[in-house]
Amino acid sequence: MQAQSPTASPTQPTTTQSQSAASRPAASEQGNDALESVDFQNFLTLLTAQLRNQDPLNPSDSTEFVAQLAQFTSVEQLVNVNNKIDKLASALVAEGIDKYSSWIGKQAEVGSSPAYFDGASPVSYRISGNGDAVAAQTVITNSNGVEVARFPSLNGPVIQTWDGMVDGEPAPQGVYAVTAVYYGSDGNVLDKEIANTFGTVQAVRLDGDAPYLVLNGGVELTPDQVTGLGQ
Repeated sequence: MQAQSPTASPTQPTTTQSQSAASRPAASEQGNDALESVDFQNFLTLLTAQLRNQDPLNPSDSTEFVAQLAQFTSVEQLVNVNNKIDKLASALVAEGIDKYSSWIGKQAEVGSSPAYFDGASPVSYRISGNGDAVAAQTVITNSNGVEVARFPSLNGPVIQTWDGMVDGEPAPQGVYAVTAVYYGSDGNVLDKEIANTFGTVQAVRLDGDAPYLVLNGGVELTPDQVTGLGQ
Protein backbone atom coordinates (compact mmCIF):
# COMPACT_ATOMS: atom_id res chain seq x y z
CA MET A 1 0.00 0.00 0.00
CA GLN A 2 1.38 3.36 -1.03
CA ALA A 3 1.63 6.02 1.62
CA GLN A 4 -0.71 8.94 1.06
CA SER A 5 0.72 12.42 0.88
CA PRO A 6 -0.08 14.43 3.97
CA THR A 7 -2.81 17.02 3.43
CA ALA A 8 -2.57 20.63 4.57
CA SER A 9 -3.96 21.33 7.97
CA PRO A 10 -7.28 23.15 7.75
CA THR A 11 -5.97 25.72 10.24
CA GLN A 12 -2.76 26.47 8.27
CA PRO A 13 -3.11 28.54 5.09
CA THR A 14 -1.30 27.42 1.99
CA THR A 15 1.54 29.48 0.58
CA THR A 16 -0.75 30.99 -2.04
CA GLN A 17 -3.35 31.89 0.57
CA SER A 18 -0.72 33.49 2.82
CA GLN A 19 0.63 35.60 0.00
CA SER A 20 -2.87 36.66 -0.95
CA ALA A 21 -3.72 37.66 2.63
CA ALA A 22 -0.46 39.50 3.03
CA SER A 23 -1.11 41.49 -0.11
CA ARG A 24 -4.57 42.71 0.96
CA PRO A 25 -3.48 45.61 3.19
CA ALA A 26 -1.16 46.97 0.50
CA ALA A 27 -3.87 46.62 -2.10
CA SER A 28 -6.29 48.40 0.22
CA GLU A 29 -3.85 51.25 0.75
CA GLN A 30 -3.29 51.53 -3.00
CA GLY A 31 -7.05 51.61 -3.45
CA ASN A 32 -7.33 54.47 -0.97
CA ASP A 33 -4.69 56.44 -2.87
CA ALA A 34 -6.51 55.75 -6.11
CA LEU A 35 -9.78 57.00 -4.64
CA GLU A 36 -8.14 60.31 -3.84
CA SER A 37 -6.65 60.69 -7.33
CA VAL A 38 -9.70 59.99 -9.49
CA ASP A 39 -13.06 61.67 -9.77
CA PHE A 40 -16.42 60.02 -9.16
CA GLN A 41 -17.04 59.15 -12.82
CA ASN A 42 -13.67 57.40 -13.08
CA PHE A 43 -14.44 55.45 -9.92
CA LEU A 44 -17.72 54.19 -11.40
CA THR A 45 -15.82 53.12 -14.53
CA LEU A 46 -13.32 51.19 -12.42
CA LEU A 47 -16.10 49.61 -10.38
CA THR A 48 -17.92 48.50 -13.54
CA ALA A 49 -14.73 46.97 -14.91
CA GLN A 50 -14.19 45.16 -11.63
CA LEU A 51 -17.69 43.67 -11.78
CA ARG A 52 -17.28 42.66 -15.42
CA ASN A 53 -13.97 40.89 -14.86
CA GLN A 54 -14.66 39.13 -11.57
CA ASP A 55 -14.59 35.34 -11.38
CA PRO A 56 -18.18 34.15 -11.97
CA LEU A 57 -17.46 31.05 -9.87
CA ASN A 58 -16.23 33.16 -6.98
CA PRO A 59 -17.97 36.54 -7.19
CA SER A 60 -17.07 39.33 -4.83
CA ASP A 61 -19.36 40.15 -1.97
CA SER A 62 -21.74 42.94 -2.92
CA THR A 63 -21.25 44.57 0.46
CA GLU A 64 -17.60 45.12 -0.44
CA PHE A 65 -18.65 47.23 -3.44
CA VAL A 66 -21.05 49.23 -1.29
CA ALA A 67 -18.28 49.85 1.22
CA GLN A 68 -15.93 50.98 -1.55
CA LEU A 69 -18.56 53.33 -2.95
CA ALA A 70 -19.25 54.82 0.49
CA GLN A 71 -15.54 55.21 1.16
CA PHE A 72 -14.93 56.98 -2.12
CA THR A 73 -17.93 59.27 -1.64
CA SER A 74 -16.63 60.27 1.80
CA VAL A 75 -13.16 60.96 0.44
CA GLU A 76 -14.57 62.99 -2.45
CA GLN A 77 -16.69 65.08 -0.10
CA LEU A 78 -13.72 65.73 2.18
CA VAL A 79 -11.58 66.79 -0.78
CA ASN A 80 -14.31 69.18 -1.93
CA VAL A 81 -14.65 70.62 1.56
CA ASN A 82 -10.87 71.11 1.84
CA ASN A 83 -10.78 72.85 -1.54
CA LYS A 84 -13.55 75.21 -0.49
CA ILE A 85 -11.81 75.96 2.82
CA ASP A 86 -8.54 76.68 0.97
CA LYS A 87 -10.31 79.04 -1.42
CA LEU A 88 -12.06 80.78 1.47
CA ALA A 89 -8.81 81.15 3.40
CA SER A 90 -7.05 82.57 0.34
CA ALA A 91 -9.88 85.04 -0.19
CA LEU A 92 -9.74 86.15 3.44
CA VAL A 93 -5.96 86.57 3.30
CA ALA A 94 -6.20 88.61 0.11
CA GLU A 95 -8.95 90.71 1.66
CA GLY A 96 -6.78 91.29 4.73
CA ILE A 97 -3.90 92.60 2.62
CA ASP A 98 -6.17 94.78 0.47
CA LYS A 99 -7.81 96.18 3.58
CA TYR A 100 -4.55 97.69 4.81
CA SER A 101 -2.86 98.45 1.47
CA SER A 102 -4.36 101.96 1.53
CA TRP A 103 -2.35 102.64 4.71
CA ILE A 104 0.96 102.49 2.83
CA GLY A 105 2.61 105.91 2.79
CA LYS A 106 0.53 107.25 5.67
CA GLN A 107 1.79 108.23 9.09
CA ALA A 108 0.53 105.85 11.78
CA GLU A 109 0.25 106.51 15.48
CA VAL A 110 0.86 103.21 17.23
CA GLY A 111 0.73 101.91 20.77
CA SER A 112 3.17 99.59 22.53
CA SER A 113 5.75 99.97 19.77
CA PRO A 114 9.23 101.53 19.63
CA ALA A 115 10.09 104.44 17.32
CA TYR A 116 12.77 104.67 14.65
CA PHE A 117 15.34 107.48 14.85
CA ASP A 118 16.97 108.19 11.48
CA GLY A 119 19.85 110.18 12.97
CA ALA A 120 18.42 113.59 12.11
CA SER A 121 14.65 114.04 12.42
CA PRO A 122 13.15 114.36 15.93
CA VAL A 123 11.10 111.42 17.26
CA SER A 124 7.44 112.26 17.92
CA TYR A 125 5.42 110.56 20.65
CA ARG A 126 2.27 111.00 22.71
CA ILE A 127 1.52 110.07 26.34
CA SER A 128 -1.87 109.92 28.05
CA GLY A 129 -0.97 111.92 31.14
CA ASN A 130 -1.78 111.22 34.79
CA GLY A 131 -4.03 113.56 36.75
CA ASP A 132 -2.60 112.44 40.09
CA ALA A 133 1.00 113.17 39.10
CA VAL A 134 2.77 116.45 39.80
CA ALA A 135 5.55 115.77 37.32
CA ALA A 136 6.34 113.57 34.35
CA GLN A 137 9.52 112.48 32.64
CA THR A 138 10.26 110.86 29.29
CA VAL A 139 12.74 107.99 29.28
CA ILE A 140 14.42 106.85 26.06
CA THR A 141 15.98 103.37 25.87
CA ASN A 142 17.81 101.74 22.98
CA SER A 143 17.17 98.32 21.45
CA ASN A 144 19.31 96.70 24.16
CA GLY A 145 17.13 98.17 26.91
CA VAL A 146 19.80 100.68 27.98
CA GLU A 147 18.56 104.13 29.03
CA VAL A 148 20.17 106.80 26.83
CA ALA A 149 18.13 109.90 27.68
CA ARG A 150 15.76 111.24 30.35
CA PHE A 151 14.08 114.65 30.40
CA PRO A 152 10.95 116.40 31.75
CA SER A 153 7.78 116.06 29.67
CA LEU A 154 4.33 117.59 29.57
CA ASN A 155 1.79 115.71 31.66
CA GLY A 156 -1.01 115.43 29.12
CA PRO A 157 -2.15 113.85 25.84
CA VAL A 158 -0.21 116.12 23.51
CA ILE A 159 2.35 115.26 20.83
CA GLN A 160 5.89 115.80 22.10
CA THR A 161 9.31 115.18 20.57
CA TRP A 162 12.74 113.84 21.42
CA ASP A 163 15.44 115.67 19.49
CA GLY A 164 17.58 112.55 19.28
CA MET A 165 20.40 114.03 21.30
CA VAL A 166 22.38 112.03 23.87
CA ASP A 167 24.96 113.95 25.91
CA GLY A 168 25.06 116.68 23.29
CA GLU A 169 25.57 114.28 20.37
CA PRO A 170 23.04 112.74 17.97
CA ALA A 171 22.10 109.21 18.96
CA PRO A 172 22.93 106.42 16.48
CA GLN A 173 20.26 105.48 13.98
CA GLY A 174 18.04 102.73 15.29
CA VAL A 175 14.93 101.75 17.20
CA TYR A 176 14.21 103.38 20.58
CA ALA A 177 11.51 102.80 23.17
CA VAL A 178 9.75 105.82 24.69
CA THR A 179 8.32 105.56 28.22
CA ALA A 180 6.60 108.14 30.44
CA VAL A 181 7.24 108.08 34.18
CA TYR A 182 4.81 109.89 36.51
CA TYR A 183 5.79 111.19 39.96
CA GLY A 184 3.67 112.06 43.00
CA SER A 185 4.10 115.00 45.38
CA ASP A 186 6.36 112.88 47.56
CA GLY A 187 8.74 112.29 44.67
CA ASN A 188 7.89 108.63 44.31
CA VAL A 189 6.90 106.99 41.03
CA LEU A 190 3.13 106.76 40.66
CA ASP A 191 2.97 104.99 37.33
CA LYS A 192 4.78 104.24 34.06
CA GLU A 193 3.36 104.24 30.57
CA ILE A 194 4.64 103.19 27.16
CA ALA A 195 4.13 106.17 24.90
CA ASN A 196 2.43 106.08 21.50
CA THR A 197 4.94 106.63 18.72
CA PHE A 198 4.69 107.63 15.05
CA GLY A 199 6.00 106.08 11.86
CA THR A 200 5.26 105.88 8.14
CA VAL A 201 3.72 102.63 6.87
CA GLN A 202 6.09 101.16 4.30
CA ALA A 203 4.52 97.78 3.56
CA VAL A 204 1.82 95.26 4.46
CA ARG A 205 2.95 91.65 4.75
CA LEU A 206 1.73 88.31 6.01
CA ASP A 207 2.82 86.25 8.98
CA GLY A 208 1.12 82.99 8.11
CA ASP A 209 -2.45 84.13 7.49
CA ALA A 210 -2.22 87.27 9.66
CA PRO A 211 -1.29 90.64 8.12
CA TYR A 212 1.26 92.91 9.78
CA LEU A 213 2.61 96.36 9.02
CA VAL A 214 6.18 97.47 8.41
CA LEU A 215 7.04 101.05 9.36
CA ASN A 216 10.13 103.06 8.44
CA GLY A 217 13.23 101.62 10.04
CA GLY A 218 11.81 98.11 9.81
CA VAL A 219 9.53 98.46 12.84
CA GLU A 220 6.92 95.69 12.64
CA LEU A 221 3.50 95.68 14.32
CA THR A 222 -0.01 94.35 13.98
CA PRO A 223 -2.82 96.52 12.56
CA ASP A 224 -4.63 96.57 15.91
CA GLN A 225 -1.74 98.55 17.41
CA VAL A 226 -2.57 101.49 15.15
CA THR A 227 -4.55 104.18 16.98
CA GLY A 228 -4.56 106.80 14.24
CA LEU A 229 -3.57 107.53 10.62
CA GLY A 230 -2.53 110.78 8.97
CA GLN A 231 -0.92 112.08 5.80
